[in-house]
Parts: sequence; C-alpha cells; structure tokens
Amino acid sequence: MTGSNEIQLIHPREVYTILSASRMTDMPAFYPNELIEGVKSRIHKGVKISTLVLWTKHPQKLFDEPLHAFLVELKKSGIQLFVQLTISGMGGIICGKTNDGKPLQLEPNVSSPTESLALLPKVIELIENPARIRLRIDPIVRIEFPDKKIYTNLPAFEPILKQAAKLGINNFTFSFLEKRMHRKVDNRFERLGINILSPNHEERAKMLIWTRKLAQQYEVSINACCVPELPSSSCIDGLLLEQLHDQHLPVSHKMPKSRTLCGCTASIDIGGWPPRKCRSGCLYCYANPSTL
Repeated sequence: MTGSNEIQLIHPREVYTILSASRMTDMPAFYPNELIEGVKSRIHKGVKISTLVLWTKHPQKLFDEPLHAFLVELKKSGIQLFVQLTISGMGGIICGKTNDGKPLQLEPNVSSPTESLALLPKVIELIENPARIRLRIDPIVRIEFPDKKIYTNLPAFEPILKQAAKLGINNFTFSFLEKRMHRKVDNRFERLGINILSPNHEERAKMLIWTRKLAQQYEVSINACCVPELPSSSCIDGLLLEQLHDQHLPVSHKMPKSRTLCGCTASIDIGGWPPRKCRSGCLYCYANPSTL
C-alpha cells in the first residue's frame, strides 16, 4: 500500500504501428520486393508492427512468390494482415470510344470482376477472417463519350456487394470520379474528349439512401471515402484493427487528416513519394504520374 504523499506513475500503453502498402500504387502487384524490404527494414529498426494493410486490385498477386511466403511468415510473427481490395466492375471492360474512335478501357490492366470475386475465398483463407477485408467498389464512374453515350459502373455495385457479403465480408467503400478534384485527371479525360459527370446534390443524397438500404438488406457496412456532402469514414481504422487483431494490440487513434473528410487513423505508408508507376493503367487514378 502506498503512502498518501507518494506519487504513483502511470505508464502509457505501448502503441504499435500500422504499415500501409500502399495508397499510392499497387505494391502487391508491381512492387512486391520493395514491399517486403519496406517491412523488413522497419522490423530490423525495432518498429513494433500491429498490422500490414495491403491495397490491391490484383488479389492473385497475394499468392505469388516471394510475397505469399513472406505474408505467411508475418502472420506467424503476430502481425495482422488487412486487405483493401478494389473490385470496381470495370477491370478490362471496354466502356466506349474516345474522340479518335479508339475503344477505351478505364482499367486496362486489371483483372475482370469475375476473376477477382472468384479469388475472395482464397484471400479470406490467407488473412483468416473476412472482416479483415475492406472491399472497395471504387470509384463510381459516370462519364459521357464524344458520341454522347453515357457509361457508369453503378449497375455492378450490388452484384459485387452481394457476392462478397455471402462470404462474410461486411466492410465496403465507394467514392465518385469527380471533376475538379485532381487537375491531371481532368486533363487526361479532356484530351480523350470524355466528360466527367460529377454527381449533383440530389444524386449524392439518393446514393446515401440507396447504400443505407443495401447495408441493411445485406447486413454490411457501406461507407464513402472522402466524398463531399457524405459522412466521412476510416479506410484505415485503428480501433477496428485493434479489435480484429488476435492479441488486440493497441495502435494510435489519431487522425492526421491527410485529405478533407478523411477519417483514417495514423499509419506509415511505405509506397513512397513521388508514387511509383502503377501498371494497372487506370485512367481515373490521381496517383498516376503519367498524362494518359
């Protein structure tokens, strides 16, 4: 029992690190060796890692070597794997024609949605819990081609969600392709003669109502990522990652607010800046340094 004048020291809990690979490029697909070295270098420096968040549109690459063996070893060491998997419904699909008459693919080098969805059970087996996937039906695109035809991937939203929800995935994200968000993206589409149709206030409100109905119907969570007029959300959610970790390792709950409406908690992105070129070739990508 301590005396009345004795000062009791309260030691703060140890906070573990979340690594992210990467918002800026698809490292599992195109830079697996750099991803591996980025994690290893931090481990060698004594960084205590709770979770590795893997962002990809190419789930098959999670099973290619040497990355797959490395991920398995990370799990054995107590590091949790969490996958941000994008399936937009646009992989390899011809959407229309540009101003020079050429067929256009918005995601020219991405697997078809059918192929990606078929791999979900295998991904779940790797990460050991479907709650460790955040499925990104992202972005929702609506564009007008030079011939005035309009394309949108919105019809793919519910079928993708439905199939994933059957497997126990309950965490979904979307955003919109919008004008005046990233000038180089606007320039890219303008050169092709394509008009980006940003949703208006009424359309945003309808999307919110619709996704809430879907969330209730399929018993899932559907959130917008940095969408004006819609509630903010956390793609990297420290509290959720604590809950999902087998040892519930504590992580920072601070929100750096790197983007307006971003509710993500602190993490270290090992993708680097400027971003490495992503060979998926998605025309809408703000991180794509090329002009086309």
